Amino acid sequence: MNTNVGPGETRGPVSSGARRVALVSCAEALDVDYDMELVVAASKTAGIDAHVVSWDDPTIDWSSFDMVAIRSTWDYHRRIDEFLRWARSTADVTRLMNPLAIIEWNTDKRYLNDLQNAGFAVVPTIFVEPGRDASGDVRRLLERGDVVVKPSISAGSNDTERHSSFDDVVRHIEGLHDAGRTVMVQPYMSHVDVDDETGLVYMNGVYSHAFAKGPMLASTKTMAGGLYAEERIEPRVADDAQRRLGDAVVAWVSERFGSPLYVRVDLLPTADGPVIIELEMTEPSLYVALADGAADRFAAAMLTC
Repeated sequence: MNTNVGPGETRGPVSSGARRVALVSCAEALDVDYDMELVVAASKTAGIDAHVVSWDDPTIDWSSFDMVAIRSTWDYHRRIDEFLRWARSTADVTRLMNPLAIIEWNTDKRYLNDLQNAGFAVVPTIFVEPGRDASGDVRRLLERGDVVVKPSISAGSNDTERHSSFDDVVRHIEGLHDAGRTVMVQPYMSHVDVDDETGLVYMNGVYSHAFAKGPMLASTKTMAGGLYAEERIEPRVADDAQRRLGDAVVAWVSERFGSPLYVRVDLLPTADGPVIIELEMTEPSLYVALADGAADRFAAAMLTC
């Protein structure tokens, strides 16, 4: 599936005076962002002049767009300072979606502390900055089972591993610290092996659809082009507890930042109900192909957000 549309091109004619929108990707994702073709087609139907572009393309005049919608900038975590500089400069000249304040907050998973402090059920997380010794905390977590170690700034499960050995955890943490990265350590939530992860997708603050994601850390990961771990994704009907948590956290985000163009609320199952593993508000796959009308709802959100 090739969704590469150059900065001066659109997919077919659009109505005169159409809203001009940049759907922002990265060079490596142009052929593997499977949402993009459906979103471009829905945008055309909605009368949006949509252009698929890479965030780091120096030839783009971002001020020429009415909206710049970040979609699949899946390399941002490797170049976080450069990406945030781009986001700030773009927000200075046009409307960035999601807004800059969300991007700055959501690109570092230390935002989970804010959600926990706000009273939301979140996967217990220890953040370990370079220079900090967290061996005692890690040993206590390992007494209860496997742990997951990953950088606080990451995407697509890059540099994310499940460990049962203290020595393996320490090696992983030290390797990330040597690169100057803050680390997060979480218990492996084993209910996911049976019930899967659930993602809830919201557009302009309104629930759209849900999907199930298989437990990628239950076995060896397969990375797709170094961008993300390949996953089993299926449609899912969210249950009442998942919807209550998803609706509540999206309302909290909207109150704090204003209604975002999109939010993906990723939940893990536990014996006590769902807990938040991540809020995806920078560059998530929305899996619009899994739900009738989802791409059209996204296009409508771009017109009304």
